[in-house]
Amino acid sequence: MKHFVLLKFEPGFDVDAAEVIVRDTYKGLGEALPWLTNPCVYRSCIVRDTNADIMATVDLESEDYLKPYLTHPLHLAMAEKLNPHIIQRNSFDYK
Repeated sequence: MKHFVLLKFEPGFDVDAAEVIVRDTYKGLGEALPWLTNPCVYRSCIVRDTNADIMATVDLESEDYLKPYLTHPLHLAMAEKLNPHIIQRNSFDYK
């Protein structure tokens, strides 16, 4: 299963710092979880109201691993840092 998440941050928030946090987190998740592969983080190259600032993708062996991924301590620590500054979050999953 492929999992995508798109994040839009509040105006004025340091998206450079957020990108580092997301990249480090996804690298750590890829190393910690054998059933999570191909973690990728992308930064939008165009600032527009309708664009997300950051998109992250991972491959999970099955949908059964979505909850363990979302509740992993590394993911929760990232969310604690970034959630107060996120004004829009979208996710998408497919097999």
